[in-house]
Parts: sequence; C-alpha cells; structure tokens
Amino acid sequence: MATKPQSHDSHPICPTCQSDLTGRKSLPRFASERGDEPLKNDEVGSLSEEANTLVNLLGALAQAAPLAVAYYADNMDGHVPDWIDDLAHLAEELTGETKRRLELVCDAGTLWRQRAEGKED
Repeated sequence: MATKPQSHDSHPICPTCQSDLTGRKSLPRFASERGDEPLKNDEVGSLSEEANTLVNLLGALAQAAPLAVAYYADNMDGHVPDWIDDLAHLAEELTGETKRRLELVCDAGTLWRQRAEGKED
C-alpha cells in the first residue's frame, strides 16, 4: 500500500500502514504504550517507546522459542507440531512490525530536524 505524501504538520497515523488517522478517536494497537489513542507522526518519544516494546517482545521470543522447540524435540518422533510453524510466522510478523515502527521513529526525528533547520514544506 502506497502512503500519501505527508506534510510536516503533526497528525495521527497508523503505525503499520502509515495512513492519516485524523478524526479517529481510537485505534486498537499492537504493543501500544498509550492505549487506543493514535500517535501523531512527530511523537518521537512515544513512537520510540513502542518500538522499544516491540524489540523487547522480539527478544523474549528469541529466547523462549528455541527452548520450547528443544523441549518438545525429544518427544516429536518426526512430527512437527503446527505451533512451530505458527511460532515462525509470529516471529516474521513481529519483526516486520518492529521495522515499521522503527521507521516511524526515524521519520519523526527527520520531521523535528527539518523543523529545527527551518526546512518545513
């Protein structure tokens, strides 16, 4: 999905598709630090906290997944349970969302840098 060009005005955005959510009162968000209130595109601190939460979740998954698989490996008898594929899919989705959120932090930092340099469009 292509994102529309954004001005330097602060406006609420979807963390995944980066669409403008102006007028939306709530948005259920994965790993949100502020509940259902959409974050604005220049909220570096809050965007950074959410990205940090996702990085921590990835770390927990990276530590727990191999242990879970190893625990069941001795009892699998060649059968791979469905949850192992689901676990791999979860890791892929979580990695993708973490990358998107980190890009939002970078974009917010760029907005503030441009404002400080007086280069707003």
